[in-house]
Amino acid sequence: MHPLKNLLVSTVAFSIAASAAVSFAFVKYFPSVRTPVSTVAPSDIPSQVRSSESVSVADIESEVKAVASKVGASVVSIVVTKDMKVYRTDPFGFFYEPSGTVRKKVGGGTGFFVRSDGYLLTNKHVVSDPNAEYSIVLSNGEELEGKVLAFDPTTDLAVVRAYRKDGKPYDSAVPAVSVAQTSDLSVGSFAIAIGNALSEFQNTVTFGVVSGLWRSIEAGSPDGASEPLTGLIQTDAAINPGNSGGPLVNLSGRVVGINTAVTQGANGIGFAIPLSEKIVRGVVDSVIERGSIKRAFLGIRYAQLTSENAAEMGMAKISWALVAGEKGFPAVAPGSPAEKAGIKEGDVIFEIDGKNIGSAYGVKEALSEKFPGETVRIKVYRKNVLGSFEPVPFEVQLSDR
Repeated sequence: MHPLKNLLVSTVAFSIAASAAVSFAFVKYFPSVRTPVSTVAPSDIPSQVRSSESVSVADIESEVKAVASKVGASVVSIVVTKDMKVYRTDPFGFFYEPSGTVRKKVGGGTGFFVRSDGYLLTNKHVVSDPNAEYSIVLSNGEELEGKVLAFDPTTDLAVVRAYRKDGKPYDSAVPAVSVAQTSDLSVGSFAIAIGNALSEFQNTVTFGVVSGLWRSIEAGSPDGASEPLTGLIQTDAAINPGNSGGPLVNLSGRVVGINTAVTQGANGIGFAIPLSEKIVRGVVDSVIERGSIKRAFLGIRYAQLTSENAAEMGMAKISWALVAGEKGFPAVAPGSPAEKAGIKEGDVIFEIDGKNIGSAYGVKEALSEKFPGETVRIKVYRKNVLGSFEPVPFEVQLSDR
């Protein structure tokens, strides 16, 4: 087993001015076991497998071209501008004082239309500065104005709407992207990234594979703030500063993720937040109907079991979630969906909606595609009167707080 590795990564919005925020993160890899690699001669592979899985380079090239053409029209560049102070000094450097402000380009990123009436999805860190202005540049060069509508409280997502120069909402023939019905992916699947590379090369297309799933990073900024992002897609499709907020697309032309971070000092290690049709529809509908993004609220505090308390409790896995409070904070929030359903402190959650809770797929990931009003099935181990643990099922109707 190999020890955990910490690699410096950064979110991939492109910042030009020193005053613009630059975010960094640390990636957490779980230990892996080396397995021997065997060489199999082509003659040893059944002919039906060879014929069904053999794809020519020309076929792949054709697919990539088709996807780039289809999705590229829906991808936009986001230009960040801001009023910056200008200073003046005398030729000898005796005084140095402010002399006004000038509007400058300070950064950039990417976004893509998720509705034909001008609603865009991008990364929160691309449009998080309340003092900046955001221009939307279409693939044909047309420039629009962007208004930030809402930030996702749980992930690095933001919804922006494009407006024409006359202030009217943008509504034209530019198509919305097609999003995959589910975020289920496999390692090795082909992936295409489209984005505003270096905030200079608009609609840059790169091609690679899904390198890993359920990755976790700790995203932070120079001021010490940090934000954990979990359940990420790792890809080797080249992602550069400026790609933040751009789509990660499969060969069917459907968006499967939104590009978010890239590892500094390494080659081919980028990260995207998984997307599904349900997530995109839920996020945008929430903004339209409520004016903000409302995510599902369960109402518990939990911690991953340690080997020590798992042994004490006789639990089989240390990756399950122990419902436990902290100083001044209860394990189960009063009046929450969890309390109403009967979940209690000391319960150990081991399954949600039929999926086992693990070190990579935890409670947060299980709820990532849930929205207020939905019902989830949760199974816990609970200590009975005899002191042993037995499984107890719950049905919980989620709320928005």
